[in-house]
Amino acid sequence: MPLLTLILIGVVPLISVAQDPSDALAETEAATIVIDMVAPLEPKRAPPPPAEPSTLGIYRNYIESMEKSAGAFAPGLTEQLLGLGLNLQALDRHAEAAKVLKRGVHVSRVQSGLYAADQIPLLRAEIRSLIALGRLDEADEHQRYLARVESAALTGTPASIAALIDQGKWAEQAWDLRLGDQEAHPEHLARSWEYYRLAYNQSTQLYGERSLELLKPLEGMLRLQYRFADLQRENASGSAFEGTNYRQTSALGGAYRRGEAVLSTIFGLKVVNGSSAGEQARDLTRLGDWARWMGRRSDSRSYYDKAWRRITPPPVVPEAPEAAASPGPAADARAGASATAEVAMNDAGSDDALPDTGAEEAPTDAVAVAVAVAGGEEVAALNEALDAAEIINDAPAEEEIVAELAPAAETEKANEDTSIMALTEEQPPVDDPVMRRALFETATPLPDIDTLRPLPPFRRDASGPLVVQFQLNEAGKITVLERVTVTTVTESDTTEGEEASEDAEEPLVDNDPAVDRLFRKMRRTRFRPRYEEGVAVETGMIVWSFDLNPANAEAIALQP
Repeated sequence: MPLLTLILIGVVPLISVAQDPSDALAETEAATIVIDMVAPLEPKRAPPPPAEPSTLGIYRNYIESMEKSAGAFAPGLTEQLLGLGLNLQALDRHAEAAKVLKRGVHVSRVQSGLYAADQIPLLRAEIRSLIALGRLDEADEHQRYLARVESAALTGTPASIAALIDQGKWAEQAWDLRLGDQEAHPEHLARSWEYYRLAYNQSTQLYGERSLELLKPLEGMLRLQYRFADLQRENASGSAFEGTNYRQTSALGGAYRRGEAVLSTIFGLKVVNGSSAGEQARDLTRLGDWARWMGRRSDSRSYYDKAWRRITPPPVVPEAPEAAASPGPAADARAGASATAEVAMNDAGSDDALPDTGAEEAPTDAVAVAVAVAGGEEVAALNEALDAAEIINDAPAEEEIVAELAPAAETEKANEDTSIMALTEEQPPVDDPVMRRALFETATPLPDIDTLRPLPPFRRDASGPLVVQFQLNEAGKITVLERVTVTTVTESDTTEGEEASEDAEEPLVDNDPAVDRLFRKMRRTRFRPRYEEGVAVETGMIVWSFDLNPANAEAIALQP
């Protein structure tokens, strides 16, 4: 092939590849790459896990060295396992903590026996982790075993009393949570009662019969009396047509007398230890609350009147000399007012109130109640109440349960007339407007006990999402209850002289099932009656606000 032909063949591709510089620039401008400087050039990496605290490594290395030198049950191993478990709990690693603490309990049983005292901190810590993990049934089983260990290792010490009270509180929580099988739920209450009873007995032996340390188990007993009575009333309402009304009424009467005995013992202990007039009025009001909640309207009036007189001096009325020998019109007026209030409270009783004639009337004297209970007069009523409610299968000695609420004195001095109620009547009243306002001028739903309050948290103003207003009669029963719609007033778009339309639509209130349930509960709730000048009166319109959103339940404050 000629040389010229070869040269042309090599040049043609070069000519075809060559382009106009302007065309190349145009293509470059069209293919411009835009980089977003805001977005990261690389995908965001997950942060590295936090480094494990060195303390955990120290515990693990020490445990491993102990096991190598002395075996799986080396002396002192339980303390190291407890330390490791507590540190894991502090990091919210409860699953690991529960496993470590469980092993610690097993090592302790092997080393020191089935009910060794060094198991107690391990078991308590393991229970905390089980609760945090939501394994409540397991936590309840561990609590029962912990109670047996504490009973064997701590009896006769202040630590034993504190442990029994804690066990009683846990059994109350187990009842509220309805742990276990449904048939076994009432057993939680019976177990709680037994713990408080033992705590009361041990406190009496350790501190004496007049020590204020007895108040701790007595307060637990009081809560249980409310729970027992509520359970008994539920059973009575569920079997109203089975022909056992007399038996149920008698059981409720026994429950009322037991609760009154507990409250009277609390009142007497405080009086003996020099309680103030305001505190005495508060305790008398609690007796009235119990009677009011149980439907004993005459007893509640008696206790409320005593509480009022304790913190309210009588009005000073000048009397003429000739009027001193005979009762004046002022006394007649006070008697008439008291009679009117009594009729109103009798007429305004709730439908499920316990009739005064259904059982033997309980004495209102605190010492008389204590002596009656200690003498075993209420043993039959207690047995009947527990049996009717099916609370206990193998119940403890009920005679001891009742008798130890208010131990009987064995000296001749105890047989004298040393009525606590008579003692308070002899004391001069003390003017205490603050306590009087808190007890008798504030609407208080019953029971007025923190863990037993019948209504969700509320505020005594219109600041919450749900605003209601209601009115109470002389007996503390709601007569008017309605929802209040709060509208926000904003600046109108109209001119100043322009009036709003007369046929403007009113705001609509949706029917909320949660609100309906709240209203039903409020209508069933008993309230402490309002007092003015020593007489129960109806209230004006009261405004409260609620937040029924569970997420905000703790944010709204419950005012006393």
